[in-house]
Amino acid sequence: MVSHRASRWFSVLSYTVLAVGLVTVLVSFAARPFALSATFAVLLIAAIASENAALPLPRGGTTSLAYPMITAAAMLLGPAAAGVVALSCTVTLRELRRGVEMNVAAINAGQLGLSATLPAWMYVVLGGRILLSPDGAVRPLAAADFPDMLLPLATLGLATFLVNAALVSAGIGLKNRVSPLKVLRSNIAWTFSSYMSLVVLGVAVAQVLTVHPAAFILLVFPLVVSRQLYQRYLVLKGTYLDTVRSLVAALEAKDPYTRGHSERVAEYAASLAEELGLEEREIEQVRMAAQLHDLGKVAIDSELLHKPSQLTAPEYEAIQRHPEVGAEIVARVPELAALTEVVRFHHERWDGTGYAVGLSGDRIPLQARILAIADSYDAMTTARPYREALAPREALSEIANCAGSQFDPSLVGFFIQQRQEVEQR
Repeated sequence: MVSHRASRWFSVLSYTVLAVGLVTVLVSFAARPFALSATFAVLLIAAIASENAALPLPRGGTTSLAYPMITAAAMLLGPAAAGVVALSCTVTLRELRRGVEMNVAAINAGQLGLSATLPAWMYVVLGGRILLSPDGAVRPLAAADFPDMLLPLATLGLATFLVNAALVSAGIGLKNRVSPLKVLRSNIAWTFSSYMSLVVLGVAVAQVLTVHPAAFILLVFPLVVSRQLYQRYLVLKGTYLDTVRSLVAALEAKDPYTRGHSERVAEYAASLAEELGLEEREIEQVRMAAQLHDLGKVAIDSELLHKPSQLTAPEYEAIQRHPEVGAEIVARVPELAALTEVVRFHHERWDGTGYAVGLSGDRIPLQARILAIADSYDAMTTARPYREALAPREALSEIANCAGSQFDPSLVGFFIQQRQEVEQR
């Protein structure tokens, strides 16, 4: 839960950033005004349209083609134009429909203004040329401009990313009472390569618009096709997620306890994977495997799953078969086949005394080791038919005691620190 103090300081940051951003744009216009030309109109309309057609990112947030328009505005018309184009992207129809907090809108506007104007000034100071002068003269980039233009262009892209990343990380961190560095590492840093690609696209947009504003149409078709392909990918991914949900629903119908368990384990495991710096693909695999890790229990008798007393040796052996059964089911779904080993080995122990195979140490896949800790923590903190739930502190103490025997000791410290930070909020 976010405290009132955190909310208050987040509001202070939000309106401070907004004020500084607006002043920066106004000062930039006074120092270097730009004409309200057809080129500016094209960039403004394209930026607004792009932001309203933004697509979701895997780790939250959205991506759009507005940033290339801001980059192009900086190169074509200067810092003030870049700031105005950026500010035009502040509030979208999507946000208006769902409602947006005023302090969130404020920091969004401020950081957009600052991340557009400040890097644009760095571009100018380092010798970057403004391609359209106030008197209407057009000076497109030419071979003679290089390599002198490389530093200003690289600085424009890098500084835009850094200013945006710093302000967004600070805002999210203060709002949610988490470390801004953690937000930067897990939610923003991974976007650097795609962000720089958008900057390169912005340079191309600027160069095309030096020919004629109508030349922008030449870029529209491939951009629309690219967006459609990405949207198609999201649809396929949604179908894939529906498959996962259907499989989980089949298990939940048999074992109601699993309904909350799988989702909680998925969150614990994905958070730990992010903390460890795993790639986006690996984090998603951990999340999916966590949702499906108990799928093999569909082959176990319901009375056995809900038995309130201690299991007999044959009954325990039946329970121990569920990772293998789950792995076999997952392996038959092409989209889920990569999760097979994670599901199969999530009950292996670091010391080699686990099941289903008896792997030990680093022979156990990393994602399965992560899942083992998350699964055990949720099992201990959730009431079962045969015992009461442990308090989070007690469960973490038990996990610490089992480091080096049941769990990978190099992961336990990360998990405990992460859960303690969550409990302290």
